[in-house]
Amino acid sequence: MGHKKKARSSKSETSDLENPEAIRRHGGLRDAALGVLSGTVLGLIGFAIWWSRPAEAPGVLQQGAPVTNASYVGSGICASCHATQSNEWRTSQHHSAMSIASDSTVLGDFENTSFTYAGIETQFFRRGKKFFVHTDGPKGRLADFQVRYTFGVYPLQQYLVEFDDGRLQPLPIAWDARPKRDGGQRWFHLYPNERVKFADELHWTRPSQNWNGMCADCHSTAVRKNYDESTDHFQTRFAEISVGCEACHGPASRHLDWAKAKDPRRTNRGLTIQFDERRGVSWTHPSKGQPTRSRPRTTDREIQTCAQCHSRRTQIADGYEPGKSLFDYYLPALLTNSLYHADGQQRAPAEGGAQEAAAVHREGFIDAGHDSLR
Repeated sequence: MGHKKKARSSKSETSDLENPEAIRRHGGLRDAALGVLSGTVLGLIGFAIWWSRPAEAPGVLQQGAPVTNASYVGSGICASCHATQSNEWRTSQHHSAMSIASDSTVLGDFENTSFTYAGIETQFFRRGKKFFVHTDGPKGRLADFQVRYTFGVYPLQQYLVEFDDGRLQPLPIAWDARPKRDGGQRWFHLYPNERVKFADELHWTRPSQNWNGMCADCHSTAVRKNYDESTDHFQTRFAEISVGCEACHGPASRHLDWAKAKDPRRTNRGLTIQFDERRGVSWTHPSKGQPTRSRPRTTDREIQTCAQCHSRRTQIADGYEPGKSLFDYYLPALLTNSLYHADGQQRAPAEGGAQEAAAVHREGFIDAGHDSLR
């Protein structure tokens, strides 16, 4: 996760949500871009614009709600025609970007294990089918917190705790999901070289660690934060808990209509975007120099769709969908040495503290699509 200042801290150490069906109340923000002074100023301006936006009415993203004349139908519907792609997606990290905590999704050892950090012993245990941690809360007091959701799957997995003001906060102790021979199958802290206490801005209950405001937008589909400034509450929602088909291909209801009618007038097949810019394109890989493309690229559709998550940028508005202009919703960071290597690859999302987490996070996010991130 990114580690920057954003929303306000949670107010409660307990959670009262017991019904997993209520997951549509949640969704999120994202990584804020770092960089030169001009980029920072633009980011702060963009955040101020978002923060002042009015909250959307509850229920706006119930599955099937209309969005730009199309509605989200869920990845399960896509499988009826796209079985091969659906099966590939189900084994991808996109599919497991976020899940309800259960025996089949939790990878960490919750069989009465413990991890000590900064003088505090955190305990991981179960009560029936539920997963809990005993650790320090917003005011430094030790308490039991129920794990509601898993966050990520490989090479690390984090765990989300819900607070009664609608915030979800990720625990700072993550599970290294790599094989034991590679140093995995263990708990580790995201800030191993620091002593983060409850008053520190990097504490897991603080705004800079907030899921709604820092993470959810890239781990779920069609996220709407729905922050209400008057009550300091979130009613965050999403169309699908993980990164589903429609996160990249756009809301699919009109595509379903096309598939049923086979209307020849709809040359776009009812899709909000088509990824056809590489059709018929080949690459030449010389023994020296850079690879060359058989014909120049004439569109940024694919780049903009992937860049909503796979880039360094600041979000300035909710509501991006594939096919819309990325720049109406995000401010990309400038190509500075602090953020990018000379060959264009991104540097680690965090330097210094959390380098270990950054390294394994990088390992799991190299490419995108239903047949990658596996």
